[in-house]
Amino acid sequence: MPLLHQTRNFLNKLLSPVGFTFVRAEKQPWFRPGIATTTVGRYSIQIPAINPLSTLYVKNPGYTGHLGRLAALLKAKYPGLAAIDIGANVGDTACIIKSAADIPLLCIEGDDFSFGFLEKNMKQFRDVAVHKLFLGERSGVISAAFEKTGWNTTIKPDKAASATKIDVVSLDDFLATQSNVADYKLVKIDTEGFDCPIIRGGAKFIQQSHPVIAFEYNRDNMDAIGENGADTLAMLSRLGYSQIFFHDCNGRFFSSASMSDHQTVQDLLDYADGKLGTIYYFDITVFHEDDRAIAVEFAKMERALRAA
Repeated sequence: MPLLHQTRNFLNKLLSPVGFTFVRAEKQPWFRPGIATTTVGRYSIQIPAINPLSTLYVKNPGYTGHLGRLAALLKAKYPGLAAIDIGANVGDTACIIKSAADIPLLCIEGDDFSFGFLEKNMKQFRDVAVHKLFLGERSGVISAAFEKTGWNTTIKPDKAASATKIDVVSLDDFLATQSNVADYKLVKIDTEGFDCPIIRGGAKFIQQSHPVIAFEYNRDNMDAIGENGADTLAMLSRLGYSQIFFHDCNGRFFSSASMSDHQTVQDLLDYADGKLGTIYYFDITVFHEDDRAIAVEFAKMERALRAA
């Protein structure tokens, strides 16, 4: 510190004849988190500045808009429709769904920081329940390391002594504590690689209710936890899911296919392989055969929007 004072005094002597001087300012933190009021769909929510969503919806207001269009189609068929938002983050996808269809929502988020914003942002809605927990393929405790906490939490299983012990719950076990489970005909999952394990952990619910499932297929995050995804798609096919839709990582409709067209589906999944592919990842939506008519309408809607 004495050296700093001496340097400051020396520079002030040099600069004072021309009207400049150095003064000591109050210490400021290296990083000062801010909060951005962001419009998502028809609503405004508070998003921490460290979360890319705070600027993403400004640059691309239509991001993940297909979830809203899907909710509106399902509401027309199922008047009692409700949705589950897994990996709800700060509530952005809840806003998109609520903008299109005022339906009950069950929002699940495990990250402490994001959950705080989710809880506050959802107070503007009715019929929204928020739960702070992590879901997995089966209920229990796993050892893992966290990455991107506070904005896009990524869990990577890790057996090192320094790893964190995390309680996870299967979707089937969690829904066993809820009421009106049959009304959940739309399930959205965005959990940075854990999407497929969560789907497998809800096999009983899926077999009984046949919800439309919209989830992220992010190969970078999946590879990091040894998840290939093929087993999950095969399980869904066995359970009667017949149509699969692909939106790119910017939320733009890319293609659709029959689940039985294994080569086409595999070609698409192989292409969006993270950093090597022009498309970083796909958002996938799968429809049970019971909802084939909705899948047909959804395809017409997404193609028309893309053409426009």
